[in-house]
Amino acid sequence: MSAIEGDARRKVPTAVLVAACMYAATMIEVVWLTLRRVYLPTDAVVSRYGLVVVVGLAIGLLAGVVTVLARRGPVLLLALAGTGYLAAAVLVAIPGATAGPEAFAAALVEAVRAPVTGWKDVVTLPVPLGEYGATLAVPLALTVTTAAGIVWLGTRPRWWGSAAAVGGGAFAVAIAIGPAARTDLEALPGPFAGLSREILIGLGALGATLAWMLWRMADERRRALRAAGGGIRGERAPGRALGRAVLGVSVLVVAVVVGTAVAVPAAQSSSRDVARTTIEPRLVVDRSVSPLSTYRAYLTDERYDAPLFTVTGVSGDASRIRVATLPFFDGSEFTAVAPDGYTPLRFQRVPSALPMASEQTVALTVTIEGLEGPWTPLPGPLGSAAFGGPRAAALADGFYFAPEAAAGVVTVDGGVAAGDELRITAAFVEASTLAEAGASPGSSGVPADLIPESLRAWVEDQGVTRDGAGLASLVERLRARGYLSHALTADGAPRWVTDLGGYAFQPSAAGHSYDRIDRLFAALVEREAEAGPGASDAQLVAAVGDDEQFAAAVALLAAELGFPARVVVGVRVADTDVHGWTPPVCQEVCRGRNMSVWTEVRSGTGAWIPVDVSPQHENPVSPTVATQREPELPTATDPDRAEPIDAVAALKGRSGGGEAAPVVESGASWFTGWVRAVLGGALVLALLLGPLLAILVAKAVRRSRRRRAAPRAAAEGGWDEYVDLGIDAGLALMPLATRHEVAEAYGTANGVALAALADQATFTREGVEEDDARRAWDMLAADRAELRARQGWWRRLGARLSTRSLLGRRDVTTAAPGHEGVHVDERWRLVSTGPGSSSARRRGA
Repeated sequence: MSAIEGDARRKVPTAVLVAACMYAATMIEVVWLTLRRVYLPTDAVVSRYGLVVVVGLAIGLLAGVVTVLARRGPVLLLALAGTGYLAAAVLVAIPGATAGPEAFAAALVEAVRAPVTGWKDVVTLPVPLGEYGATLAVPLALTVTTAAGIVWLGTRPRWWGSAAAVGGGAFAVAIAIGPAARTDLEALPGPFAGLSREILIGLGALGATLAWMLWRMADERRRALRAAGGGIRGERAPGRALGRAVLGVSVLVVAVVVGTAVAVPAAQSSSRDVARTTIEPRLVVDRSVSPLSTYRAYLTDERYDAPLFTVTGVSGDASRIRVATLPFFDGSEFTAVAPDGYTPLRFQRVPSALPMASEQTVALTVTIEGLEGPWTPLPGPLGSAAFGGPRAAALADGFYFAPEAAAGVVTVDGGVAAGDELRITAAFVEASTLAEAGASPGSSGVPADLIPESLRAWVEDQGVTRDGAGLASLVERLRARGYLSHALTADGAPRWVTDLGGYAFQPSAAGHSYDRIDRLFAALVEREAEAGPGASDAQLVAAVGDDEQFAAAVALLAAELGFPARVVVGVRVADTDVHGWTPPVCQEVCRGRNMSVWTEVRSGTGAWIPVDVSPQHENPVSPTVATQREPELPTATDPDRAEPIDAVAALKGRSGGGEAAPVVESGASWFTGWVRAVLGGALVLALLLGPLLAILVAKAVRRSRRRRAAPRAAAEGGWDEYVDLGIDAGLALMPLATRHEVAEAYGTANGVALAALADQATFTREGVEEDDARRAWDMLAADRAELRARQGWWRRLGARLSTRSLLGRRDVTTAAPGHEGVHVDERWRLVSTGPGSSSARRRGA
């Protein structure tokens, strides 16, 4: 019979069982509080979620208590917990499961699936989840497992410490699938200002676990003392217990206060990373090439007339269909990948419907033909999405939506493909103009060192106000003084050149990096300096490019004036440009020539305003400027051949005149980059390995102190080390036995000789010599190897890390005349507390 099976057959004291149930209930409450914001709105009081947690706690406690009282092993525990979970999942956690046989069977399948893959639904659906689908089966499974595991393991004599690991693991799982946003508490004083609800929950979990561990250790010690001699109790110095308690509480309070003072600023300075912030859609977006960087591919002759997707069944007013939204600029390109320090896009799965801010809706059907990549066409903020075609089920399972960007992606391999069908309902957003944007919010989201100095110089030369009206003026002037060009060369008259009629070709390089935008505005500044004041827009044409460069330029102009902005790749299904410079409107079939790019600017009210950015193509660049400018060099746009470029190179690139771009001094904190990584890794290792290293160090210090003592104390210390080795190895504690009896019970080769040598050191006036002490430690080394040879690898490791010999053991040095250095183990130092007991019995007497 194994040790676990033997433990399972023993009777469990009632107090231990009750304490384990109380600890389980406390940790379930911690899990409930952690996940509450995932399932419930802030003001909710009564809900199915609370009922599910209560039922799960009852099932877990019942399974654990029945197994303990029946003195059975984990098989009965798993059977009771599993059966109770399935019953509760079908009857309580999954709505509509009892509507009929088919619904019951489907709910049973979902209940079996939930503990394995249900977390994916929890972390990808928008919160609060309420009672959607089988999402409540996940906290039910977590609650049942945690409660049953804590009760069963917490009552095992040898494995009760594992109950704390079960409780901590449940709390870690709740954090991982919990909300991504913190809930800061207000009106807290001093260093606790900014303390969040999540930190308080964590402190509560820590306090409950410490209380459980301390009580369980104290209870084990009390029972061991009672089992050792009935009425025999250990002698303690007056006030020692109170002093230890006061010291322990003081250390704990100081640790909590200092830890909170350090943790609160650290938590406020970093984002809360949980499972819902690091999910599959972000990986798909990270791996894909920015659609803005490949914009010119749509205008090649091969794809110019190729159908990308069709739009049918339009209901309501729709002016634009967005394919990709790119809110972040890293100096190299606009992308959907958030740089370090920025909150990433939060992609979520879409249930049956999402709440929409507008009562007016737009409904349409998009059928994919030649469009590629993970991005899906959407007319605006999503209300609902349904899928058709041969891959409808895979698309429904792999579709994710980012509300902040009003953009959707599919994680199916290869992205969207011909034949995929999306039936979409979205909110209608009435577009306003930049002139109505009002004052800027003052923060753009683009770092100041990523805005070219030539752009700032051009804005200063324009003399406009730093508000929505001023930004509108800048955009109009930029478009009028720019010139459309989709290529660096025009061999054989491309289709886009032919469709523009009397167009005079001008070369322009692809890309929209810091250096490319810097050269664009440097050309404008140079041209205005040549033309002088009073020149018309036609005389000031100097910036050559297309929607790729001008959308990025407008976004950086908005950032310079303090407006948040983002770049959107998509098509127009209605004419929005009064100048008629934008690509043609998509009429049911959207082709490569219909693809366009625009910029969206957020006003102070939070509304996103779409801005057309295509430059004019009627007034070519002035010949004098064209002949003076050096030819622009192409940049590699083939992602298969592109090489990674250091971000510093993008920021410190060469300007059009060959001068180095100005270096912007930054006052960044030293606590960044590899310093943060090293310190963070060291902290994690310290937290994980610190307690284990502390045990090994404490034993090594104790062993060294005993061995380096005087010969008499060293011989006695060798015996004490021998006893401690046996205790850590799991041998019986024998507080009433003599040294000779202990040595015989332990059964090692040198135990009896070591006991005799220790008795000689303790009970003879002449004591022992230094050679005798050295011989005692040599015998101890041989017996240590013998004890460890009896054990397996795991048991040897457990003995090395055991704290049994460290807890409740203290060496007391007596200074009686003639017995200097004599060490008497307090374990054997006993006084009589009951009739018939000896008045004093010392170890070895």
